[in-house]
Amino acid sequence: MVAVIQAAVAPARAENWRANLYNEGLPSHLVAVDKNRQTFLFFEKKSPLKLKYSFPCVTGQLAGDKQELNDLRTPEGIYFVEYKIASGLDFKEYGGIAYTLNYPNPVDRLRGKTGHGIWIHSKGFGLVPTRGCVAIGLKEIDTVGPQLTPGTAVVLAEQLDESKVPQPDNGTARELRRLMHAWSNAWAARSRKMFDYYDPDAYSKATESFSAFRQNKERLFKALGFIKIYNREIHALEGPGYWVTWAEQFYTASNLSTEGVRRLYWQRGKDKKFRIVGMEWSPRDVGMRADFQKGRLVAATLPTATDASSEAPLPPRLDMPEAPGEKTASGIPAVPAAVAQAEKLLAVSEPLVPRRAPAPPPAEVNWGSRPGMDAGREATPPPVPETPVTPAAPVTPVQTGQPEVAPPALDAQPVQPEALSLTPETRAALERAVQSWNTAFAARSTADIAALYDKERYNRLPGLPRGYSYNSAQRELERRFRAPWLTLISRAPSLEIQGALAVSRCEQLVAAPDGVEQGVRTLWWYREADGNFRVVGSEFRPAELGLAANYLEDVSNAVSADLEAWRKAWEAGSLDDYMAFYTDDAVQQGRWGAKNIRRQKESLWARTKPTLVQLSGLRLVMDKRGIRADMNQVYADSAGHSDRGTKTLLLRFDGRSWRIQREDWAAQTPQGQAGRNAAAPRQSAQRAMP
Repeated sequence: MVAVIQAAVAPARAENWRANLYNEGLPSHLVAVDKNRQTFLFFEKKSPLKLKYSFPCVTGQLAGDKQELNDLRTPEGIYFVEYKIASGLDFKEYGGIAYTLNYPNPVDRLRGKTGHGIWIHSKGFGLVPTRGCVAIGLKEIDTVGPQLTPGTAVVLAEQLDESKVPQPDNGTARELRRLMHAWSNAWAARSRKMFDYYDPDAYSKATESFSAFRQNKERLFKALGFIKIYNREIHALEGPGYWVTWAEQFYTASNLSTEGVRRLYWQRGKDKKFRIVGMEWSPRDVGMRADFQKGRLVAATLPTATDASSEAPLPPRLDMPEAPGEKTASGIPAVPAAVAQAEKLLAVSEPLVPRRAPAPPPAEVNWGSRPGMDAGREATPPPVPETPVTPAAPVTPVQTGQPEVAPPALDAQPVQPEALSLTPETRAALERAVQSWNTAFAARSTADIAALYDKERYNRLPGLPRGYSYNSAQRELERRFRAPWLTLISRAPSLEIQGALAVSRCEQLVAAPDGVEQGVRTLWWYREADGNFRVVGSEFRPAELGLAANYLEDVSNAVSADLEAWRKAWEAGSLDDYMAFYTDDAVQQGRWGAKNIRRQKESLWARTKPTLVQLSGLRLVMDKRGIRADMNQVYADSAGHSDRGTKTLLLRFDGRSWRIQREDWAAQTPQGQAGRNAAAPRQSAQRAMP
């Protein structure tokens, strides 16, 4: 089996990749690394692309393309700067400053690559090979660092000949730029033709479940009155066996407007056509909202009829950080300056979900990227609060189907009970029984759930799946109920009759400290002489059912309240209250552990106190280690310093409140000029997180 897997993966390796840069769709500046010559190159687009800096560098201790965690190799491909780490780093190893990259990118994940933490950094005492990062000198990092702004493209290759940069485009880059524009048009038209641009299988492996993605988008196509997409200069780069196109993008619809950077990863299929295998979105202030409000943006021409035009809209689901009230002439809600001081943030599962009720607009348009400095620790599953709910919408894949419990031997002869029929009375009784089971499960009540089982008949009647004995099944439930909290999200059951047994099937998501799973729970019920239904068989088959959005919707108010309390403690400089929101193993901008975070804040606040902390535009996303929260942040202190940018938090639930396990900060370029002048080099340096 191992040999088969290796054979399948081998053709996808980017080993000894020779990179080419074409003169079509190049960004305003980019980094390239020639691993063979150990050379760091920084290019600037000044008609055409010109080499601005060339520095010696070092890469991984072993040659070749990175394939797995701790293999000491530097990856080969197209990557993007995520954010700057300016404190808490070992000076000898990193020189005190690092710029994280988005390895593994979607194509890396598609190819089965593992690992994390690939950075551009320096070395404190001379350049020596790294564990996989790219390192340049201390003087050089100071020179080029201010231009390594979030989103900067980085080409990591075995070879790149700067004397042949750029090369004439063979037509591929132009074609892919056209395809991204056509994809945007299909999206704006709310057309199902949008999905034809994807490779469903590859997208599911590289990015997210394609079926869940499609289900959510089709729901939005029905619910939204209009969608407009504006792309500002689509860029294109060729990687090893794939291409990346990206653009600054402004999205506006009947529910909200948002802007940021959209990246699409393309590969050729068996029919030689390019299709999307991966997608990334970084909300960011690129100045397009302001241009839109001033009438400076022109949307692509869209068809008047859409696939969704004849279908009834679905009820909207989540609140968004837009509000009624004053609007501009363009129809976009005005953004009051005082809004960022609102008492409560508003959470959403992703930036394209309709609003359910009025809410204040954000004071600033946010941007944020996925935290890229993974600690290399064991992943912590997403936590959830301790209240059962019952709604519906899209989520994460789970494992293959399996019985809820493992099979034993049956120790009694099967009994032949009388047949049932699904009369209204029977249906009502079954629905009450299922509700009682769900309530007892969510309450972690061993006694209440045991009362719903038929101890004598459990797993002994014809037609039941093989599984544990009654005693073993109850011990398994007791084990689960020992968790300090548990959440059950359950959709309405489907009911049917199988001879003398009634069968209920519920699509469910179960969350607990040890993880989140979703699937179909099937219970077999037998009607006793007293007329009550009791469980005589059970099975849980994991499946992807689109319940994560319900989970995020349910926790959004609690997360918002906890983050507002954290913000107030921070703004007041109340150290004890502030630190109460961090886990013991928290990481804050390179500082490891709550003790080190506390020590740094104590020293900082003794000199300068925070005077202003404003948060807006909260966005929640499921993360394998918890919930990721991105928000726009404005900060000022008593020394007169101020900063604006994106705060990204990884949150975990401890049974009572949401606490911060990881905190990252990315400063916004001054006045959003990076987005307004794509031809100009981005010179602004990022400051350390306040």
